[in-house]
Amino acid sequence: MKKKMIYSVIAISLIAAIVFAYMQMSGNKTGKYKAKESLEEFLEQTYPAMDYEIKRSVGYGWTDETYEFHVVVKDSVAVETTYRFYVSGIEPYEVYSDTIHESKIEKDASKKLNAEAEQYILTLLQEKIPQVDSVDTDVEVYNKVAEEWTPQMKTPKPIHIMLEIEKGDLTKEQMVQQCKIIQELLNDESIDYYTTEVGYRSMVNGEENYEYVSFTPGKELTINDLN
Repeated sequence: MKKKMIYSVIAISLIAAIVFAYMQMSGNKTGKYKAKESLEEFLEQTYPAMDYEIKRSVGYGWTDETYEFHVVVKDSVAVETTYRFYVSGIEPYEVYSDTIHESKIEKDASKKLNAEAEQYILTLLQEKIPQVDSVDTDVEVYNKVAEEWTPQMKTPKPIHIMLEIEKGDLTKEQMVQQCKIIQELLNDESIDYYTTEVGYRSMVNGEENYEYVSFTPGKELTINDLN
């Protein structure tokens, strides 16, 4: 009787270990369902007129809990193209990359416009906040464009603006106030950005340390936005 109990415990433990290993390697049904649902919502919002089909999950990265999906897109003459999408398997089930968008980017034109946007924004901000050290943007366009970048230029996706400022003796309140000024300057120029990230750089025990403030065009900034 005792031997049977031992064998039962061993068998249950083995089954539990196999189930756990399977879950680790392939994810779970709820996470997969939520990830696919998030991808569907993203595609519907981003490409409402696109003819596509999401194939079942083709892979799971257990180290970062990410699902890989294949999205098959049909063009106007029914030619199919398959794109890979990676979606987080945990809340908020973020879509990590838009490979449809990435495949269309004209790199040389985007590089040129990025340099122009960065210089324009740097000059704009330094007029009121001379401590702004650098500006990085991710302007991306699909076609070669001859014109220069202007604040009114609309790109396929709003840009991400990254700023670096020497913190010096600035207090948290002063940093947030600076970010409010930056937000106002960008908004007054009608620059099409989806988020701006400001990194305040300081030296702590001989190492560089950063405190960040991120905001969207309409966000009301408070001290709690500094991290």
